[in-house]
Amino acid sequence: MTADAEQLLGLDEELHAGFVYLGAVDETAHFLGCGKEYRASVEAADRRLGRLLTAVRERPGHSREQWTVIVVTDHGHRDEGGHGGRSPQERTAWIAAHGPGLPAGKAPTSLHHTDVAAHVYTALGIAPDPHWTLDGTAFTG
Repeated sequence: MTADAEQLLGLDEELHAGFVYLGAVDETAHFLGCGKEYRASVEAADRRLGRLLTAVRERPGHSREQWTVIVVTDHGHRDEGGHGGRSPQERTAWIAAHGPGLPAGKAPTSLHHTDVAAHVYTALGIAPDPHWTLDGTAFTG
């Protein structure tokens, strides 16, 4: 997946949006818990993300482009693995983002996963249709 994304990012073509799912961390925690294998999976995902960010910076037209990168988890895990309950460990997830209009090192005080889609539309310059009934707002809004 990462290699395919790197290849596409390396093309001298206008790109508007992309989605890359690095699911090994989630799968590792589900099946093996949050021990040493989980940590190794997190570290591997971090290296893959680094490769993707390098590919963005090395794009032929990078100096003329404005990129927004959002990295998000869908949920937390219990230490022994698995999820689905209502414990703070299972309900805790995070969002990291960088791009135009986002202050470096300062997260909005109330950011929710429902805001991700709203921010993607904002970054793309697309006004959501009210009939879509999106619940979130852009990170900057």
